[in-house]
Amino acid sequence: MGAVTRSVLNLAQVRHAYFHPPPDDPGRPLTREEVHARYERQRVERCLMRGGDPCREGLGEHGSLIGGAGKPLTIFGVRPERAVRLHPLPFAWFNHPRARATIPPRGGDERARRFLEMLAADHLAGMPERPGGRELRRLFRSTTLRPRERSQIWHIFACIRMCDLMRLHTRAGLSIYEIARSMRLAETRRAAVIRWINQFALPPQADA
Repeated sequence: MGAVTRSVLNLAQVRHAYFHPPPDDPGRPLTREEVHARYERQRVERCLMRGGDPCREGLGEHGSLIGGAGKPLTIFGVRPERAVRLHPLPFAWFNHPRARATIPPRGGDERARRFLEMLAADHLAGMPERPGGRELRRLFRSTTLRPRERSQIWHIFACIRMCDLMRLHTRAGLSIYEIARSMRLAETRRAAVIRWINQFALPPQADA
């Protein structure tokens, strides 16, 4: 995807964020422009680490996204929103009635168990002591995780399809609060997963 062709992207803001990265603020999600700038800095850093030449490859200020007209066209093989590492919003922002609400799974606990068992089979195949459906549900509802358990939950969030991420709420009977807690305990930074959970966050004063 050529990032420069997306008219909704404010290129001036992307360039400003590239040269002046905003400080990490756990209470503010990155703007789309800041995400693009971070991804482009990431591409430059990776190029330098493997001994490449950003100028020759048209990266950073040597490409059109940051350098402007007359520079080689900036081309992304993936959407920056899916490629950068993000942080979830503060956990307290998920402590509101809508986030704590659960949806009784269709087919009851047995259907939820089968769904979670399928999830473990898909994403934890070959791992020692792979949890079954009931055990995986317990892990998602845990307030603490041992190192092996944290690794198992991390791997699920690292690979999960976005449709199955929503199904943790609608099919497995987990609350958004519980899913957010699991992400925090597992320390996942996968952009698509973090962007999905952050849409359910509310600053505490907004729920007063």
